[in-house]
Amino acid sequence: MLQRKYMTMLVLGVAVLAVVYVLFSSISFQKVGAEVGNAAPRFELPMYDGKEGSLSEYEGDVIVLNMWASWCKPCTEEIPALMEFQETYRDQGVTVLTVNMNSFERSQDDPRKFVDTYNMSRSPAMIDQEGEVAELYNVQRLPTTYIIGRDRTVVDKTVGQVALDDLEKLVENEL
Repeated sequence: MLQRKYMTMLVLGVAVLAVVYVLFSSISFQKVGAEVGNAAPRFELPMYDGKEGSLSEYEGDVIVLNMWASWCKPCTEEIPALMEFQETYRDQGVTVLTVNMNSFERSQDDPRKFVDTYNMSRSPAMIDQEGEVAELYNVQRLPTTYIIGRDRTVVDKTVGQVALDDLEKLVENEL
């Protein structure tokens, strides 16, 4: 009688484990990475306003993540449009998050002048001093712009100057 009770408990235990295994093995976890469809890698960096900032602070917004350097001619051409874009779409839950690839800079004074010249305080402006974000996002050329959806999924990656019309279409698809 006692042996039968143990056998029943063993069978029930195995059945519960099998159900738990099936449930958890069918759940798919999103891969973290810089490719379209991946969850955007999180990071925390100093900002030009003296504070610390992180990607996580803007989760729930559509994020336009732009990597730039002060010597980059296409960067100087697109930053004014990105700042205007930030002003236009801010109330719709869009954040233009700019990250200076500081380890790519020729002089440490140039990025600060760039931020001041283009009045980049209108959006979060971060400093990638050690190349952490450059590595996480595999930045090879500048500018590089990512569109990150409200759920932190990478929706688009543009290497080179982004066209404002294209940016509007990509972001509006996420609103």
